[in-house]
Amino acid sequence: MTIQENLIILSLLVGVGISTVVFHLVLDRRREKISKSFILVILSTTVWSTGYLIEMTIPSCSWKILAAKGEYLGIAILPVAWFIFSSRYTRRLQRVTETRWIYTLFLIPFTTVSLAFTNEYHHLIWKDIHFFDLGTLKVILPKYGLWMPIHTTYSYAVLLIGNFLLIAESLKFSRIHRKKSLMLILVAILPMTANIVYISRIYPFDLTPVSFSFSMALLFMCVYKLKLIDIVPLARDKIVENMDDIVMVFDDNKRLVDINKSAQRMLPIPREELIGEKMENIFSSCPEIGEMVCGDTRKGSYERDGRYFDVRVTSLKDEKGMEIGRILIARDITDLKRYQSELERLNKNLEIEVKRRTEHIRKLLDQKNDFIKQLGHDLKTPLTPILSLLPLIRERVEDEGTRKLIDVVLRNANYIKNLVIGTLELAKLNSPDIKFDIEKVRLSDVIEESIKESEITMKEKNIQPINRIDEDIFVEADRLRLKEVLTNLISNSIKYTPEGGKIEFSAKPDGDKIVVEVRDTGIGLEGDQKQKIFDEFYKADESRHDVRSSGLGLSICKKIIEKHGGKIWAESEGIGKGTSIYFTLRGGREKV
Repeated sequence: MTIQENLIILSLLVGVGISTVVFHLVLDRRREKISKSFILVILSTTVWSTGYLIEMTIPSCSWKILAAKGEYLGIAILPVAWFIFSSRYTRRLQRVTETRWIYTLFLIPFTTVSLAFTNEYHHLIWKDIHFFDLGTLKVILPKYGLWMPIHTTYSYAVLLIGNFLLIAESLKFSRIHRKKSLMLILVAILPMTANIVYISRIYPFDLTPVSFSFSMALLFMCVYKLKLIDIVPLARDKIVENMDDIVMVFDDNKRLVDINKSAQRMLPIPREELIGEKMENIFSSCPEIGEMVCGDTRKGSYERDGRYFDVRVTSLKDEKGMEIGRILIARDITDLKRYQSELERLNKNLEIEVKRRTEHIRKLLDQKNDFIKQLGHDLKTPLTPILSLLPLIRERVEDEGTRKLIDVVLRNANYIKNLVIGTLELAKLNSPDIKFDIEKVRLSDVIEESIKESEITMKEKNIQPINRIDEDIFVEADRLRLKEVLTNLISNSIKYTPEGGKIEFSAKPDGDKIVVEVRDTGIGLEGDQKQKIFDEFYKADESRHDVRSSGLGLSICKKIIEKHGGKIWAESEGIGKGTSIYFTLRGGREKV
């Protein structure tokens, strides 16, 4: 065999070998639509090249003809496969390639393949067959039948449309992605040119399969080096190019290889001149950003012409983890800065206003407490002789009617006295300076003491007190203040419990606290009364103008319990069903 023959066979073998390598590189992504069409392109070229290699090397003429027929599997399908790949790569004409219309694209190719394998019966593909000698090699040189112009016109049409899509999109791509598109166009043009030379009989030997060797080499570079299938350029250009953020990509030599529109607007140099420029030349006016790209600092801020940017630099690495470049992303945070400054100003003004209002409220509270103290003093001074002298006057008066009038005055004077004492007590509890003498107190003992103090009043109404509190329950409290709370609660229950009723005392541990319950069989509460009864001067039964009640007892209880770090609340199933007052104090069980 001559050198020419060996070169042709070698080129075919190389083309088939490269096709196999590219096929395996893309096979891992075969589930993606763009990969499926790309695989179909590779398989078509492989079938065509392999068939032509068999046609050239096999001695039998009948087997040569059969191999030539097999080549039409690749010849007919390759143009359509290329068009589908170009459409999916550029995301153009998807109404054809992503719908049922895609099947119509294969009507003519399938017809061509069918006619090729049955040519002996109609001669629509080959009208006549001759053999062309190339040294010791012999290849088919047919005269084409009536169907071939239809097949050829259709094949070139879809190939040209596919190439046109790539050319149109390459004009919009950035340089690195434009390179991919131009290489793909070259992949298609090389076999097309060789095929035109063969069909026009300028040269009798079909160089199309041979040209596939060069096309496959270019495809290998696209897939392996330029990551053709890994990133569809349109997705990059439609998303990254239109981002508001500034995006700049540098290679490992710190040269700019890509830039989006937002970055271009910030730089005075045209885009074409920027690509390939050294980083230090681009950022000569702002070296701090250049240091971020070159150094270890990966984030920072930058101000230019009154606008603020948040700058971040990220490494770009290959499959082996080696750094191949860096990407700079800068986000305009001017509006955020303005909002932040405005918020800080508002917060500062708010703090000043809160301090001013707090001081004003504190002064008002101090004035209120001073007023209450003074009022209490002024009221107690005249009440003392009245309460002392009225009983003496009553003793000297013999008229029963006059005595009853004196009793009314005495009761009201006592009511005012109790009201003054309660108001002063409440004012004292509102003061932040008040101190409690906290000690460990056995709860059942304090309950018994409080019951004994109210024993006479309870006997008058035949009310039965029941102490269910265990002796091992202790609370941390000011003993006198706790007794004051219990006395107020018992007094309140006696007032609103009918004759023959009950007042029960119980307690249970809840974590590090003791929950105390004082339950009566009185008139009960409804709705918002459960919260209002702790308000100052509130009375659950407004119809009862009881001069013995000031309406401050439960308010004082609430202040005392809260000063102990606990809370107090009321529960009732409704009117006529009694009331339970609960309060909490720190405490627990201890061995007696």
